[in-house]
Amino acid sequence: MEQLLTLPDVAIRYVSSNGDWMTEREESVEDIVWVLVLEGKIGIEMDAFEYRLQDSESIVVQPNQSYRLFADSIETTYVSFRFIASRLNGFENRVNPMFPSIAVMSIRKLLGEWSSRGFLEIDITDDVMTFIQSHLLHTSLEDEDMLAPVLRVIHDSYHTELRIEELSRIVHQSKYQFIRSFRERIGQTPYQYITRQRLIHAKSLLRYSDLTLLAISQEVGFNSSAQLNKHFTEWVGCTPARFRENKGHQLKRD
Repeated sequence: MEQLLTLPDVAIRYVSSNGDWMTEREESVEDIVWVLVLEGKIGIEMDAFEYRLQDSESIVVQPNQSYRLFADSIETTYVSFRFIASRLNGFENRVNPMFPSIAVMSIRKLLGEWSSRGFLEIDITDDVMTFIQSHLLHTSLEDEDMLAPVLRVIHDSYHTELRIEELSRIVHQSKYQFIRSFRERIGQTPYQYITRQRLIHAKSLLRYSDLTLLAISQEVGFNSSAQLNKHFTEWVGCTPARFRENKGHQLKRD
């Protein structure tokens, strides 16, 4: 399934597919292209480089870069935003080409709102640009969802011991009410969401640091390198050591 919406300042493409696929090579020309993975894994070729991304990871294609997207026999869903950088004040000076930890809930919530409006039958360009700016420039997007305070705690303290009972008290719910409402709104249990945040940051450390696996485990909140290895292999499809060996360019399972 593919949906395309073109607004005055941004073009949004939403793609959900199953199996092998590959896009035509495109040129960003004078635009910025932000590719954001919602589910599964995709690869992206940019000029002479190749990257692998999976759910909640994203990458920015700078102006005058060529790129091509592809996937390998797995269900994938991604959204791409093509826009003019000058539309966002200060974007050119503050953008980082990789964004490994984007707030998945906010993205899915916004896409859900778009779909409920007939995939943007009305012009909400300002809403879209505010969303892009809030994530790419590391400012906060106001989220009226009742779970927003809990998500802020998780994102700030994923590397510490987070007890479900303490998180449930933030939203004045019992432990089991909280687990149920969290799963209904986010699509994961609190434990799964916390684990996912730890793994996202572990991937970044494996890519960009020389820390040992034990040090990375402790840095992101796992009790041991064995625990990191177990969860990482289940989620990414390869061991942390193999992921580091391939410099994060791992798409196929071992």
